[in-house]
Amino acid sequence: MSKHKLIYQIYPTAIGTLRDIADKIPLIAKLDVDYIWLSPIFLSPWVDGGYDVADYCKIDPRFGNMADFRHLVSVCDKYNIGVLLDLVLNHTSSEHEWFKASEKHDPWYKDYYVWRDKPLNWNSFFGGPAFDYDQIRGKYYLHLYDKTQPDLNFYNPRVVKEFKNIIHFWSSRGVAGFRVDSANILADSAFKPGYLPRIAGFFNYYQTTQTVDILEKLFSHEKIFTVAEPVGGDFMSKAKFRELTRKAFDASFNIGTLDAADTIFSMKDKIQKIHYKHWFKKLAKWTPEKKFSMALETHDTPRAVSRFDTDPKVLAMLEFLLPSYNPCIYQGQELGLANPELSDNIDDYPGVQSRQMYQRLRKEGKTKAQAMRIVKKSSRDNARQPIDWADYVLQDHNPDSVLNFYRKLIKLWREDIVIAEGALKVRKTTNKGAFDFDRVYKGKYYSVHLDFSCKTPSTLKNDLGQTIITTSPS
Repeated sequence: MSKHKLIYQIYPTAIGTLRDIADKIPLIAKLDVDYIWLSPIFLSPWVDGGYDVADYCKIDPRFGNMADFRHLVSVCDKYNIGVLLDLVLNHTSSEHEWFKASEKHDPWYKDYYVWRDKPLNWNSFFGGPAFDYDQIRGKYYLHLYDKTQPDLNFYNPRVVKEFKNIIHFWSSRGVAGFRVDSANILADSAFKPGYLPRIAGFFNYYQTTQTVDILEKLFSHEKIFTVAEPVGGDFMSKAKFRELTRKAFDASFNIGTLDAADTIFSMKDKIQKIHYKHWFKKLAKWTPEKKFSMALETHDTPRAVSRFDTDPKVLAMLEFLLPSYNPCIYQGQELGLANPELSDNIDDYPGVQSRQMYQRLRKEGKTKAQAMRIVKKSSRDNARQPIDWADYVLQDHNPDSVLNFYRKLIKLWREDIVIAEGALKVRKTTNKGAFDFDRVYKGKYYSVHLDFSCKTPSTLKNDLGQTIITTSPS
């Protein structure tokens, strides 16, 4: 069952330096993970939590240096854990030397970014226009995210070659692979006015044929593990998913399967009441996909325990008892962490998305208190807070802890053929949070009952009716 790969995401500032992360690897290794995925550690002005890269081949000093990185890789090697770096392809920071040269119309770099004489009505994912005027160049540049994150022009073969060199730079230094941020929006099909409300322009760049071709040029010949994070999961068909992962990626997330529970596309500030039946149906559709990577939390989401208001052990069972070849655990998820008590002052929030969400809510007429309640509940800053590693040690020694419950499930996921390879057959879903399904393999079947309301124990039973695992206290 070697094709099963477990990914563990680390948001570095929540732990500390690369040396601090290396010190935690022995504990993380007890989850039997195959890869750690590090959110960006590259040099960055940190406007968007490192997703605004100023130099792809330098370590940001807040995390250490290249010697510290080599030490981390060495420690991970001892535990047979590969290191995945977060590669941001769609854009750089406006502080990157490429952009500084491009805005000055340097002959070599002038076409590294998307420049236009006139803007279109496209919107950025963070709200507001997606084109900003650059006083130095005298033109408008595209930024699908923050205005400090100008979009690269992947129609320029020089840009493609730059990233081939970056990929080789890191793979030659022991990196096992990459998680690719916003993987399916690299090349625009046409510069025309957009029509989708809130995110005008979206279908002019959403997973174009050109984007898929570029990704295959970058990754299909590399002997590394790659996982995609595409945008627009709400619109992602299985055909699109398979097209994206055909050659370039070993696995891919589809956060649309998570947002299906309570979120309208791109409206993180418009959280809905959880629609369990719709969510469970979406999960049943996607989890059997061989390259699908199941995730209940990331650095971009609030904590799942708070989001779904349920027992963390139920969430663990959902992730590891549905079909899943490449599940991903976000740091602290295995401890059952809930949202922390965030500040009531928006100026205390480091995330650009949180601040822009607040501004948008205020423009819509919300009071400061109303806007902050929404931000505190839905902000991705919830997942980016430091972890109490003392709690980790306590749970490590408690056989009934959430941490040890995860370890039992992961062992089962790796070793039991029915859970590892069995087909999925849904028996019942309800809008009160019940999800009953079977896993079937060569005439052998297991029955799973999940209850998000926690009114009944969630259980996994074999075909003899014997309980294999349960949320009921031992």
